[in-house]
Amino acid sequence: MSSTNSGRYGNKGTSRRPAQRSGGRAACYGPDGIDRYNYVDRDVYSHSRDAGKRRSSGGGNRGKRKKKTGCMGRILKTLMILILVVALGGVAYSAVMFSRLNRSQNITSADLASYVQQPSEAPAWEVKSEDHIQNILLIGADENKDGSDGRSDTNMLMSIDQASKAVRLVSFLRDSYLEIPTVGKNKLNAAYSHGGAALTMQTLENNYRVNIDKYISVDFDSFSSLIDKMGGLDVPMSASACKQENENMHTHFKAGVNHLSGKYCLYYARIRNATDEFGSNDYGRTGRQRQVVELMLKKMKSMNLVDSSKVLYDYMPYIKTNLSNSELLSLASVGASISDYKIEKQQMPAPNTFEDQESIKGIGKVITLDLEKNCSILREFLYGENGGDVSSRTN
Repeated sequence: MSSTNSGRYGNKGTSRRPAQRSGGRAACYGPDGIDRYNYVDRDVYSHSRDAGKRRSSGGGNRGKRKKKTGCMGRILKTLMILILVVALGGVAYSAVMFSRLNRSQNITSADLASYVQQPSEAPAWEVKSEDHIQNILLIGADENKDGSDGRSDTNMLMSIDQASKAVRLVSFLRDSYLEIPTVGKNKLNAAYSHGGAALTMQTLENNYRVNIDKYISVDFDSFSSLIDKMGGLDVPMSASACKQENENMHTHFKAGVNHLSGKYCLYYARIRNATDEFGSNDYGRTGRQRQVVELMLKKMKSMNLVDSSKVLYDYMPYIKTNLSNSELLSLASVGASISDYKIEKQQMPAPNTFEDQESIKGIGKVITLDLEKNCSILREFLYGENGGDVSSRTN
């Protein structure tokens, strides 16, 4: 979607830009009684530099990356299996299931064209893409009371390299201070509220110089109803997490395994002010989110085929995507051999390449990053290529 990459997509059209929103955000209470915006948008990176120091530096050396077979690997494997189950259920069954997906944001390259720009801090490199590598942005977002898009709480790139049999996962920190087309400099998660998945994908592509034009998005509140359909989850909880849940949700959980309904699972997955085995601040929160997703997938696998199919059938409309049926079937083929794939992970910005910044009026606290260094790290991670055709910054 870069202007220098137009040959891949042909001539790009134009599309109507979404109107900008001004001022701060009023309280927005979800069906669970939580003020999602004022809770979710708390400053979460006060210790991000310390957390980064506890992790290895983001050198992006592909030769030194190790195969990951932990929680995220199991989650991906199960997701692929679920897609495969749908696909192998028969052409007619697959068509019915896929037809229930929400394709209201069936974004094309023409839709993205109006958001293409060269950020002043990004290196003037062509947007990188390879035919054998498919990049899909996974978005976990809020939905406003009127049904419009809220802010994206989770932005994770799933990059599938069929040539080297690797699945690479990249988590983008939501408070990254980036140039957003039609908006200006703001937190990354603001892109979704201004222009949905299209603006989020193009913001990341503009700044990080890697191709992103496919996405899967889910509304966080839908997780609550899905978990309730499953009958709730048995969640191992730390004393610190229980303290936060009990204080804010008026519950009486104790450290250990607790049976949580969808409402309490959702809150647990979004706690930031707790420190446990997953870490603290946003690191701990994302760890608890992965824990809940893994428990959901395990519960799904334990259900009989009829019940699990009904849950999937009911949940499909909550999933937004611009992946075609053939692309979903292609993912299913990867799912069939996912055990042969390496699972590798990276964070953007990489550790030791960003820092906290004082609060910006109307935006809040953000993290600033060395964009050229992170572009280089990401391209090395995804494509094994360090840098680009033009190494200088634009003015």
